[in-house]
Amino acid sequence: MKQEGDKAKLQSFVKNLASGFKLIAPVLQGGVLTISQVKDFEEIDWSGVLPEKSWKQYILPATEKITDHSGGTAKEILTKTERTALVGINVVDLKALSLFDLVFSNDVYYQKRRRQLLIIGYGANWPNEYKKLKPFSHNYEEDVLEHVPFDVFIAQTKGGVYKFYSGSEKGQEVLEFFNVKNFDHVEFAGPIPEEGPDKRMMILMEKVEKSAGKRIWEELGKKCIACGKCSIACPTCYCFDLEDKSDNNSPVRERHWGNCFYNDFSKVAGGHKELDTVGKKIFFWYVHKFVRVPFGYRVPGCVSCGRCTKVCPVEIDIAKNIATLMKMK
Repeated sequence: MKQEGDKAKLQSFVKNLASGFKLIAPVLQGGVLTISQVKDFEEIDWSGVLPEKSWKQYILPATEKITDHSGGTAKEILTKTERTALVGINVVDLKALSLFDLVFSNDVYYQKRRRQLLIIGYGANWPNEYKKLKPFSHNYEEDVLEHVPFDVFIAQTKGGVYKFYSGSEKGQEVLEFFNVKNFDHVEFAGPIPEEGPDKRMMILMEKVEKSAGKRIWEELGKKCIACGKCSIACPTCYCFDLEDKSDNNSPVRERHWGNCFYNDFSKVAGGHKELDTVGKKIFFWYVHKFVRVPFGYRVPGCVSCGRCTKVCPVEIDIAKNIATLMKMK
């Protein structure tokens, strides 16, 4: 009876959310777990399994117009965004969101969209399911909720009991407004733990940085076909290109997802390309994840979700590559 009562509480909360927010959540479509707009509680997949795609497209769209150049002056295009609740985000994807919040902290387009988002995290069989992910690029943290951004976090604990947490003032207001009385507040302490940057992450940063010219990149370069699927699936890839267009005599500037595996990524004037081999491209990608991001932001550039491995057509396994790099002297 307790489990049924808790489920009814969750169901009521989602129903109330739908009255004021556009709902985006994990759904099972044709046997594939993806992320899509939903209308009610029953459409949502509550398994806690990571969706095949990341939440990136709802936080940083693949394409967006940013400036209008008609009239001879540049004007910012701040696209109107409706209030949206992202429901059921796994902890590893919340870690990816924390990186985006750092990288785009001064980006007006990102920040306008971010303010309209209600972030609702979810963990099934909490916290055991996070432990099972076995993060390889950083250590498991017992106090993980203190270091990831969310407004509301719903933890399904042993026995099917649903426990609610607020992680922001907005989250507290939403829970109170929708009559969820029993919840705990978790104060966001920033993405970096009190003891400092993750030690395993720092060791890996040094390993990758000093692996330049090693055989591993030559071997991966022969195997990789540079399709870029790993970068598209990755929840932390944030490189973008700027493109000026003139449609119907209305010049605009657009921002598109970039991809370091594509041929024109490193192309400069005169046709020179720094990343002129596949081996260089894949080394560049690993350096960005495990060196450049940790050095610049002191947080992992990889959240160990494994999506890149799942989508790779030639079965390049990032976990195995990291294990190989960690063994190098």
